[in-house]
Formats: sequence, C-alpha cells, structure tokens
Amino acid sequence: MKTSASDQVADWLRSLPPEPKRRVRAALKGLEHWQGDIKALRGELDGFYRLRVGGYRIVYRLTTGEVIRLDYADTRDVVYEAFRRLRLLGEMNE
Repeated sequence: MKTSASDQVADWLRSLPPEPKRRVRAALKGLEHWQGDIKALRGELDGFYRLRVGGYRIVYRLTTGEVIRLDYADTRDVVYEAFRRLRLLGEMNE
C-alpha cells in the first residue's frame, strides 16, 4: 500500500524532534502492512482510522486504489476535536 499525507501531517512530521520523528516514521512503515496500534473511529469520524504512536495520534482513511491518506496528526489531547472541526469547515465550504 502507498501512503499519502495532507499538508498538515507533512508539516507536523517535519516539526517533530528527532526521536519522536523516528518512532512515527517506523509506525507509518508498519501501517503500510496494516500493523501497529490501529483503531477504527466511530460517530462523526466513522470511516476513518487512527494510528497511535505514544502520545501522538494520526487520523487516516483508505482511498480508492488502496492508498492510505494521512489526514491529520497531533497529540492525543487535541487531534480528534481539531480534525472534527476541520471536517465540518470543509463540508461547509463545499
């Protein structure tokens, strides 16, 4: 499987310190083989999944052509609410 990242995820990953960045990149390699601490999300985020890497969460989905689209990443305490708000804003602008 291939992985594609949103601008937010790419910028977030670049901003991480070296050790967390190494752990996240290793977890993303495992995600390509559907390995890691993965959980399907429910409710308003139904259809999305999360990858847990320590205190970080990466929200992603599968797209056509079996591409893993990394949509949003941040610390556990803010990732779900921030991503939910971004989705609502996106739907309002459509």
